[in-house]
Amino acid sequence: MATSFGFLVLGKISQCRMPSLFISGLSDQLIPPVMMKQLYELSPARTKRLAIFPDGTHNDTWQCQGYFTALEQFIKEVIKSHSPEEMAKTSSNVTII
Repeated sequence: MATSFGFLVLGKISQCRMPSLFISGLSDQLIPPVMMKQLYELSPARTKRLAIFPDGTHNDTWQCQGYFTALEQFIKEVIKSHSPEEMAKTSSNVTII
């Protein structure tokens, strides 16, 4: 099942042009870190970042040191680098994979 999900996501990422933050816990047993790196590399988004947390697992990466800092920095970067018009267009198109 994870394999078919992986192929679906890898096929869809090329259509996602909105700012994208890819968060990967290197101890994640559900979504392999290599897949998150692939998604990041395949993403055509103008603004994209890959945040890696060595001790993060699928359910607890949010508890890792630096998680909220990475999130805050990404949001600030998006706000700074995109016009209000661009933000309005993408705000209703949030995609969580």
